[in-house]
Amino acid sequence: MFSNLQEWFAYLDSLPSGLTVANLDHVKKVAHILGVTKFPSKIVTVAGTNGKGSCVIFLESILLAAGYKVGAYLSPHLLRYNERIRVNGEAVEDEFLRAAFTVVQVAQDNITLSYFEFSTLVALRIFKQMELDVLLLEVGLGGRLDAVNILDADIAVISTISFDHTMQLGDSREAIGAEKAGIMRKFKPIVCGDPRPPRSIYEQANKTKAMVYCVQRDFVYQIKGDSWRWEFGSWCLGDLPLPQLPIQDAATSLMVIALLLSDIPVDYAAIVQGIKTAFLPGRFQRLRQAPEVIVDVAHNPEAASLLADNLKKTVISGKTFGVCSMFKDKDIAGTIKPLVSTMDKWYIGQLSHVRAASQDQLRNGLHVCGVMNSVFCDDVATAFAQALAEAKENDRIVVFGSFYTVAEILKLANRQEGK
Repeated sequence: MFSNLQEWFAYLDSLPSGLTVANLDHVKKVAHILGVTKFPSKIVTVAGTNGKGSCVIFLESILLAAGYKVGAYLSPHLLRYNERIRVNGEAVEDEFLRAAFTVVQVAQDNITLSYFEFSTLVALRIFKQMELDVLLLEVGLGGRLDAVNILDADIAVISTISFDHTMQLGDSREAIGAEKAGIMRKFKPIVCGDPRPPRSIYEQANKTKAMVYCVQRDFVYQIKGDSWRWEFGSWCLGDLPLPQLPIQDAATSLMVIALLLSDIPVDYAAIVQGIKTAFLPGRFQRLRQAPEVIVDVAHNPEAASLLADNLKKTVISGKTFGVCSMFKDKDIAGTIKPLVSTMDKWYIGQLSHVRAASQDQLRNGLHVCGVMNSVFCDDVATAFAQALAEAKENDRIVVFGSFYTVAEILKLANRQEGK
């Protein structure tokens, strides 16, 4: 056993990746020992390529505004491991983590668990100790073989289906959709936030007799000036506030709320309040003005396209500088490409991580996209400092490419503010 959290985190880092698991039998065995396979709470499991975390936060924010007790499990974290496990809107306290780590390690005995499997069981152990009305569980990778899939969801959510983790999930939307559809349960609803879901989603729904609710088909939303409108059948919500997070994820979350209403009543005021206050660090987050600094965890082509759209909507009088670093197993060129037209100059640093892309890999990604105006630095902090030194007051700096890239700049900003 370990005496402090830093030792526990080092232990977690030593665990296998879990990217090649064939089934969930080993996780289920430990879960049964821990008594965390059944919960009286309503369970919502959220899978998808992008938007998973935003959906969880929208649901959490709305349900808390309505007075319910909510447990939320997200990944990865940005600054502190505690961010992964939230109870009633707050990151779990250290004492609960230490206790749960110990209990899970004892229960696993000689069974090997991955980082994410161990973390999931820790979260479920903590949630089991609380009297919660709803559990919101974000899938870390895929769905079918993800550790959160040991629980039967009352409602399954697939936010979007795009290309990421293709080595594990497949290199087509059909294959990726089939993996994510593994969170469906018999006769339980599935909410899809992708307006063009692959056929595999409907094929799995037919097998499980699950009812599919798809955005802009079964439920629709429309932006009208500085507000928006959401409709499902005869239920219409108008004059909704524009959210800080992607509106498509807000619309998807409202469909989940609609399906929960018979057991978890939520009024219009709670919906408005929840949408207004929902916030997740690292999602088009402004850190400062003059020059403006925006951080975004976009790390795949779909997320980069959304980031590019957001940048185009917020026109500035000066130049835009991109600070980027990525992992080598990501589609580097595919992620850079949507942003090429939005950037005047690029500043590239290398992450200090075993999965970090090398400078040559990053340079090649820029070359493939036809980027010529770029500066290469030893690390992300140096790349950011170089961009900041060259930027004028009316310029903009955009940091993206990985959760780790954004985390480095957030840590830097916190140190400068004395946090």
